Amino acid sequence: MKRRNRLPAIIRLVRPHQWSKNAVVLAGVVFSGQARDPAQLVNAVVAAFAFCTVSGAVYAFNDWHDRAEDRLHPVKRRRPVASGAVTPPFAFGLGGVLVIAACLVALTISAALAGIILAYACLMLAYTLWFRRIAVLDVLTISVGFVLRALAGAVAVAVPLSMWLFVCTLLLALMLGLGKRRHELRMLGGANERRRPSLPGYARLDLDRLMIGVAILTAGSYVLYALAGPAYGRQLAMIVTAPFVLAAIGRYLILVFRRNLGGAPEALVVHDRLLFLLVLAWALATGLVLAS
Repeated sequence: MKRRNRLPAIIRLVRPHQWSKNAVVLAGVVFSGQARDPAQLVNAVVAAFAFCTVSGAVYAFNDWHDRAEDRLHPVKRRRPVASGAVTPPFAFGLGGVLVIAACLVALTISAALAGIILAYACLMLAYTLWFRRIAVLDVLTISVGFVLRALAGAVAVAVPLSMWLFVCTLLLALMLGLGKRRHELRMLGGANERRRPSLPGYARLDLDRLMIGVAILTAGSYVLYALAGPAYGRQLAMIVTAPFVLAAIGRYLILVFRRNLGGAPEALVVHDRLLFLLVLAWALATGLVLAS
């Protein structure tokens, strides 16, 4: 491959379009009311950058590991390693370099943050090698990854966040993950292990009832967070934001069950007007609480 054509393939390898998930790292500085403190805001942004870096490492390793299977997939065969745009040794080596770089960036804030980054890398390594083949455990592993992001954000700015916020993060990610698996079952069929190894396990579950149960727990944990979370001197309580969260969860379930649109939850917020307005209303209400 000509050197000038390699950079776009390397960029696609680390999937920067997926890095928006690392915005969860900023929850600590936002919900603690320290976003106006330049030093704390810089720490939070550095932590988010470290997570973006380690995320790139995970995607590079995933493409290296799955290259043989990806070549047989009608869409994934276009991935950099599967298509031959990036060589397997380069992808593997880049993954290792990015993990080290992420830890070094995190060390500029604290050793604890670097430990969380390393724990996330190990968790995602276990996911790629083993956990993604087991129904429920695969989405649970991804959900724990979001909890580690939230924890990293709290550690970066040295604030204690409510345990209910961590629980809510875990359950929300689990609900969205189950919605994606339900969508894949409907679109691809549970017997096609080549598409998703865990799908046959999901085919034996009552995903609809499981999703409803997780959604109820998610809503309840957010309400408990809104009631029990630290106020940090605010005049308004976070409970005023709860109705928007409950309505958004209900709207999401309707989109999943009636329209089978759970395959890309991040796209739903953009394309479904009502869900977008509910999320926007929650953001505005949260901003009002934080500014009070």
